[in-house]
Amino acid sequence: MKIIVGLGNPELRYYSTRHNAGFRVVDLLATELGAHFKVANDLKADVAKVNYKTHTVLLAKPKTYMNLSGDAVQRILHWYKADLSALLVIHDDVSLPLGRLRLQKGGGAGGQHGVESIIECLGGRKEFDRLKVGVGPDPGGDKRADFVLSPFAQTDKELFEKSLDKCKEASLSWLEKGMDASMNAFNGVILGEVIEQKNTTSKPRETSENKSADISSP
Repeated sequence: MKIIVGLGNPELRYYSTRHNAGFRVVDLLATELGAHFKVANDLKADVAKVNYKTHTVLLAKPKTYMNLSGDAVQRILHWYKADLSALLVIHDDVSLPLGRLRLQKGGGAGGQHGVESIIECLGGRKEFDRLKVGVGPDPGGDKRADFVLSPFAQTDKELFEKSLDKCKEASLSWLEKGMDASMNAFNGVILGEVIEQKNTTSKPRETSENKSADISSP
């Protein structure tokens, strides 16, 4: 079994916020795969189980709110007797600009409270895969909490939707081809407007470059 957990907050008022990027990607995956969520109270999550290629896939959205995501993830892994190598966690990342994504093997939480909670509930274990959804630029300091709980400006909504769709593609690639191939295919993708150099007009494009970021949103 493969398990994909999207992080976010369950109330409707949070649906369009930056912090709910993980939920949004998992919702797109459910639509793509024809899966239907049901409430699993014992797991503290909404879950959907579906077959894809050669895998049984469990999609999950914790109902614990972001900062307690680890409780649901721990319950899911225990219930299905799944190893951490079967887990992909999708979450927002303020250190990545809007239009970027990054697949990553293990590592620390980088300040992302949902990932912090997962690592804590797993007894400090970090060896699970992540898909970071760029929602930056990071305003930093005291402004960050309000920033991630706010929706995008109208001018950025289309780019956000494109980014979510690209993350859906990356998740399907992870299921089918594994992490290494997916990192090579998606970690350099840029969506949206990129300024080539100073004093030039920006233009939409999708291209590749070798950049990385290790700090995640709260």
